[in-house]
Amino acid sequence: MNKIKYLIISILAFLFTFCSTGNMAYKQGDYYKACLESIDFLRSNPKSKKAQTVLLEAYPLAFKNAQRDIDNALMLNSQDKYDVLVNAYEKVNNLADQIYKCPKAYELIPKPTEFITELAKARELAAESAYNSGIKAMKAGGLDQSRVAYQYFQNANRYVNGYKDVLSKLDEARYYATLRVIVQKPYTNANFQYSADYFFNNLLAEIRQNTQNRFIRYYSQEEARKENMQNPHQTIVLNFEDFSVGNIKESSNTSEYKRDSVVVGTVKIEGKTYNSYNTVTAKFTTFRREVISGGVLSVRIIDVQTNQELQRRNLSGSYVWNTNWANYKGDDRALTEEQKRLCSREPQNPPSPQELFIEFSKPIYNQAVSFLRSQYSKY
Repeated sequence: MNKIKYLIISILAFLFTFCSTGNMAYKQGDYYKACLESIDFLRSNPKSKKAQTVLLEAYPLAFKNAQRDIDNALMLNSQDKYDVLVNAYEKVNNLADQIYKCPKAYELIPKPTEFITELAKARELAAESAYNSGIKAMKAGGLDQSRVAYQYFQNANRYVNGYKDVLSKLDEARYYATLRVIVQKPYTNANFQYSADYFFNNLLAEIRQNTQNRFIRYYSQEEARKENMQNPHQTIVLNFEDFSVGNIKESSNTSEYKRDSVVVGTVKIEGKTYNSYNTVTAKFTTFRREVISGGVLSVRIIDVQTNQELQRRNLSGSYVWNTNWANYKGDDRALTEEQKRLCSREPQNPPSPQELFIEFSKPIYNQAVSFLRSQYSKY
């Protein structure tokens, strides 16, 4: 067993060393990765012949691959030529930087090639190209092209931080790329408006979660008015089409219970006292009062420009509150302890109508969140 364990450890150690020296990446033709792995290994194992060999063999090949990408990009007139140039220059410069930071690697390759000036120029050209593409996409208009523009402006800012007015262009593109949705709260009679507002506020907060980095924003009607919004894309109309609160239903059930061999008294026989046993009975009646509430919420998604109804769902929910109590006639010794406790209980008062409204709307709330998330998951 010890021999097997030692063999496994040895194999794992060999594989770790084999891979970490960059040899695996080298054999797979990823010379850039092979260089990085061998340099990293040489930092803690500067005497490793394998890592030294990999670096000496992989570095020229990694540089040749980068130079080929550079030459091909310079000959082409494709839109992404500057992206290719920046990527290639960054790889070469990163290898040089890593070599300088590793004494053994620096000893093996004392003059790694760098493209400092070339990278700066390529970044400027890449930023200009991305910026111009973003302007073109913005002029095309629409949600999709605005999102394309936003990505181009992001790239421009990544290449040259703060390039021209790219930061303001990012804000502008994001605004026009964002689907603006006004959510109308449901209105009920005054007795239940507080509960309907509670439902609406929680729903709006829930669907707003995790939208920070997405192209969608939900507004209440008040927020839209404050921003003087002129061009929303969609409206979500919520309306409690039908609901009832506080419908009472009562029921009762009577059963007879018996218990044998219960001591009911004593008797004297020949001067001695003995317990007297008999069967006792009781009529036990249970009462149940239910307060039933329920309703239907319609959820409609309207395209503001065309006034077309894009989606509609009717979502239903219900809630039954209940209270139980009991009484009996007869001998309570025929009853169980639980039955006796029920007999001592008084009927409870139901929650307020507003609370009942909130309770029946809870399952509707969960359905509404699920429905709206599925409808807007693509944005």
